[in-house]
Amino acid sequence: MDISIFKKSGIDDFKLKPIKSDASFRKYFRVYIKNEKKELLLVNSPKKTENNLGYLKATKILEKMNLSVPKIINFDISRGVFLIEDFGLNTYTNSLRNGESEYKLYNLAIDILIYINNHSINLEKKLPKYTNKKLIEEVLLFLKWYWPAIYKEKPKKKIINEFIEIWKNLLNKNLKTKKVLVHRDFHIDNLFFLKDRQNLKACGLVDFQDAVIGPSSYDLISLLEDARRDVDKKIIIKMYNKFVKKLSKNQKKDFIKEYKVLAINRHLKIIGIFTRLYIRDKKKFYLNHIPRLWKLIEHNLDFYSLSEINKWINKFFPKKFRIKPKV
Repeated sequence: MDISIFKKSGIDDFKLKPIKSDASFRKYFRVYIKNEKKELLLVNSPKKTENNLGYLKATKILEKMNLSVPKIINFDISRGVFLIEDFGLNTYTNSLRNGESEYKLYNLAIDILIYINNHSINLEKKLPKYTNKKLIEEVLLFLKWYWPAIYKEKPKKKIINEFIEIWKNLLNKNLKTKKVLVHRDFHIDNLFFLKDRQNLKACGLVDFQDAVIGPSSYDLISLLEDARRDVDKKIIIKMYNKFVKKLSKNQKKDFIKEYKVLAINRHLKIIGIFTRLYIRDKKKFYLNHIPRLWKLIEHNLDFYSLSEINKWINKFFPKKFRIKPKV
């Protein structure tokens, strides 16, 4: 591994300790510098698989918004190596485990989303658009990975085309909220509770390299309908209502339609991703979340504007097929 970045940063005497990595190909190392209290991470982010330019761009935008993102100390884009500020161990996941109030943490995260929604001005040329084409490409991961894991064969072309047509219709009819900066993976493993910081700064954001300009409901779904944990139902209702509070009656109608469509889209996509993580990357643990994702899909599926996709799912994935792929 290339550690020349330390020399460039004027750091000579240090030790590295590997940290358990996430679902990506990135590798993280905690940096211990002799006689210094600096808290740094070394990130090895392979340029073949990771969006390193997107990371630099999104960092700049979020810093300009005055939000807490890890400060980049130094980087070598050609090698995919970053030396960044270390936010420590207090992810939302760990903070909840250690007894922090669920309401307090989620309320802060909603404040962040509302703030981003209100400050996503003139970003269209700075970030890629979350187009319907992209949303369809992503939901097709469900057919690419989960379908063969359950049916033991690839779906026929006719089935794929039918699925695509349903999604074209759903997205064209229902995506009507304003377009804002979308993190795309706004869940509790990517949020830090920074106790020594005040107000919005107390919520640290990571893993935003794939940020786009897209529907304002998307990150709310990632937070409230988390693939990795069951969020308290009362918290979900309170946080949803807080988020939509300032919308007009008609805007609220449009918002709930979009929310339901994108919830199904996201959950199907993640079932595909978690199946891929098992089959391709041998990360079996992610399969444990698939039953929760099916429950979330079922919760949204009865909404009146989702009859087409409801019919399709019930036809090809009746309850007996809504399972973890066999290991």
